[in-house]
Amino acid sequence: MLKIFLAEDEVIVRETIKRMIPWEELGFELVGEAADGEMALPLLIRQKPDLLITDIKMPFMDGLTLAKLAKKELPELKIVILSGYDDFNYAKQAINIGVEDYLLKPITKNALIERLSEIRSRYEHEKTQKEYYEKFQREMQAYEKNSSRDFFEALVRGSMDMMEVYKKAEKLGVDIVAEAYNILIFTMNSEEDFSGQKEGYSEWEAESLEMLEEFFSGHPSAMLFRSNIFSYGVLLKGQKESIKEITKECVGKIQGILKRKESKREWFLAVGQPVERLSQIKKSYHTASRAFSQRYLYVENILYYDEMEMMEHRSGQADTNDNAYLKKVDVNALNPAILQKFLSNGIQEETENFVKDYFYAIGQEPMESLVFRNYVILNVRFSVITFLKGLGCDTEGMEPENTEEILAESGKNIESAIAYAEKMVSQAITIRDQNSGNKNRSILKTAVDFIESHYMEEEISLNTVANVANVSANHFSALFSQNMGQTFIEYLTSLRMNKAKELLRCTGMRSSEIAGEIGYKDAHYFSYLFKKTQGMTPSDYRKVREDKA
Repeated sequence: MLKIFLAEDEVIVRETIKRMIPWEELGFELVGEAADGEMALPLLIRQKPDLLITDIKMPFMDGLTLAKLAKKELPELKIVILSGYDDFNYAKQAINIGVEDYLLKPITKNALIERLSEIRSRYEHEKTQKEYYEKFQREMQAYEKNSSRDFFEALVRGSMDMMEVYKKAEKLGVDIVAEAYNILIFTMNSEEDFSGQKEGYSEWEAESLEMLEEFFSGHPSAMLFRSNIFSYGVLLKGQKESIKEITKECVGKIQGILKRKESKREWFLAVGQPVERLSQIKKSYHTASRAFSQRYLYVENILYYDEMEMMEHRSGQADTNDNAYLKKVDVNALNPAILQKFLSNGIQEETENFVKDYFYAIGQEPMESLVFRNYVILNVRFSVITFLKGLGCDTEGMEPENTEEILAESGKNIESAIAYAEKMVSQAITIRDQNSGNKNRSILKTAVDFIESHYMEEEISLNTVANVANVSANHFSALFSQNMGQTFIEYLTSLRMNKAKELLRCTGMRSSEIAGEIGYKDAHYFSYLFKKTQGMTPSDYRKVREDKA
């Protein structure tokens, strides 16, 4: 419904207009009226109508003044002026203000209905255009986001020299110059499963990601990027004296979004150590990653690296039983569920830190005992083999016959035990990833089949396809990009453009018809996107093909 406000000082004229137009039938809603411009202005600001119909000559404030002030407050407002003066100066002023129409009194019912219907059509067309261009901007951001993700990944891993960093940042329009930096790493669900046994679509996770992207896209000192398939990173930048406050603000925002509803999702946020040089970002990322790897043993949702380091330092000076840090971790480290959780969710890069932390949680004193050390080794071994068998994997190569030889070698000391456990866990993750690759291929096939049979539907989206594939939008986005070499929107756009080229070559369909055939309602939007991706307009493409033929 198009909302209309009526300003007219003559009561009879105002009531006649109200009665003679079948507002609802024509798709209008009369939301307010006033007898002069002065009374109308505050009501307009409050009601925020789409269209103002106003008389030009009114007491206290005339129609032109009202139109000018109303346009200033409500730039999108459309205005129709009713006037008994056939004076070019009035019309000229109205045009300068941006009035939609200038109608002379007396005006008939049919004439007014005709003009209002024209205005409604223009309004709906403009609204559709605006929605499509906003959609286009979002899609273009998806292209940029993919490039930005690669940039941040290279930045935090230190794989670019500083000159290259600044050049790429400038190309992407990313401002990374600051006095101090920090890194956050978080997961919306630390139960996400690489083995493919628990994964499923989550509306909560999709909503959370949308809220997080909205917050960080407008933040002057924080940039969101994907850390790996199940986690995100945030690069924070600011002045030396403000970086801690910026860190605190962003931690609070992430916490607020991820705990806004009761959810079984076990989210976790790790906070790195601030650094004062861009070249030291790798160090900040390392400290955040170190804290992030504690999510399997740490029972709270947020862990600061500085806090972890202080507690570990104190533990070296105090008796293990009094260790404040171990009061926060799961001291029942021998519980097979802890190892199972890491085997399901951990990544290869975290294995070394996890195994060391796992043995640290058990305690150095009991590990001095050969009998207990052998028990822990066998517990690790049993957990790994049980996990792999649960996935249906072949464990023959991991089950040598002589257990005594294994214990004799790995049970020599704590270091040997840790090295053996790390080797077993690392092998298990390699086998798990190979096995999950089969499931990922199945997910991608389901997704690609759906895209190829529904690409012509305007409303198809990443969330829609993720739901069909029964995976979270976050997981699907990363999985698709890593395996297909392009983002979901790049793939969809490419598919649509290829179909468009086929129709341009093989049919006489107009661009507007082709646009509708491949999922774009608006022909202008389709032409714009075609030119951006193919380097020429649809009509130019058809002409080139005809000339070659």
